[in-house]
Amino acid sequence: MGRSSNHINHLKYGFWPGLVFPLIMFVLMYLVRYNEVGLGDYLKNLWRFQILIKLMSLCVLPNLLLFLVFFQKKYDLAARGVLMATFIYAFLVIISVAFQ
Repeated sequence: MGRSSNHINHLKYGFWPGLVFPLIMFVLMYLVRYNEVGLGDYLKNLWRFQILIKLMSLCVLPNLLLFLVFFQKKYDLAARGVLMATFIYAFLVIISVAFQ
């Protein structure tokens, strides 16, 4: 018997993409706009000018699309995994705000 289309409905299929997509988005933004600056210097400047937290928040936006796709396809566990990953990023943003 073949696998059903419901094999994607697991937390891990939402959690790991939910963690990786914002990082990919961050790297793409860096490569497209500021690749002439070293990544370390780029991160230092973002932190110094208090932009890193705002940029992190924007990079999580693709998770919304991923969540909506899983939700529409009735993959509730995968959607929950995306939500868990998004909450981890939210927690990191809150911690970062506390240290600025």
